[in-house]
Amino acid sequence: MRRLAISTWSLDGLLQSGVPLLSVPAQMAQHGITTLEMCHFHLPTTESTYVQAFRQALHDAGVELYSVLIDTGDIVAPDPNKRAADIQTIHDWIGIASDLGASAVRIDAGLQPPAPEVIEQSARQLRAFAQDAERRGVRVFTENWHTTSQEPTALVEILERCGRQVGLCADTGNAEATADKYATLAQLLPYATSVHFKARYGSDGAIVQDDLQRCTQLIQQAGFDGVITLIYAGKQQEWAEIGRLREALQPLV
Repeated sequence: MRRLAISTWSLDGLLQSGVPLLSVPAQMAQHGITTLEMCHFHLPTTESTYVQAFRQALHDAGVELYSVLIDTGDIVAPDPNKRAADIQTIHDWIGIASDLGASAVRIDAGLQPPAPEVIEQSARQLRAFAQDAERRGVRVFTENWHTTSQEPTALVEILERCGRQVGLCADTGNAEATADKYATLAQLLPYATSVHFKARYGSDGAIVQDDLQRCTQLIQQAGFDGVITLIYAGKQQEWAEIGRLREALQPLV
C-alpha cells in the first residue's frame, strides 16, 4: 500500500540549526507522518548507546525507520584502494542500519560514466551488498542519482543484472538532470520499490501543478505501491512545506 514518508534531508535546516535528531520521531508523530528515511550523515555518532537511544525514540513515537540513505562512497572508483575503503564504509553502514532497525539501505550505483565494465562492476558490487544486508535483515536499493545511474538505460541494465536482489528508489527531482524527465520516470517507475518525490516550484513559490500531475500519473500508471518520501530541500519553514507537499500528494494514498 502506498504510504508517505519524509527524509531527514527534508529537515536538514532544522537539524543544522541544532534541533536534535532524537526529537525528530516525536515531531513526526505530531505531524501525522510515521515513516522515516535517514541520511547517514545526520546520525551524530555511531556509538551503540546513541544508536539504541534513537531506535528507542523511533519505537516510542511509533515511527518506522524505512531506510538509511548511505550518501557516501564510489563503488566503481578506478582507484582500487579508494574503492575498497568506500566498500568497507558502506558495509559498516549496513550494520549500523540493521542496529537502528531499518528495513533497507540506499546505496549509490557509482560516480563513474556508465561504460560496460562500470555497469558490470556496479551490479556485481550491489549484489554483494544485497547478500550481506540480507543476512542482517536489511534490503538494498539504489537510486537514479550520480553519474553511473543518472541515465535510465544504464540504471535499468544495472537493475536487470541484479535481478530482484536490489530495489530502486525513483527520484523525481534527480530525473530533472536527464533530457526528458517524464520519459526517464516512465522507464524507471516500473522497477521502483520506493519513490523520492521532489516538487517543482514556480517563481511565486507555488508547486507547479502540471509537473505534479504528470509525476503522479506516471506513478499510478506504473502500478507503484510503496513508500513515497516527501523531499523538501529548502531550509525554512520545513514542517509547513512538508505539509503542503503532503496535501498535494494525498490523492496518491
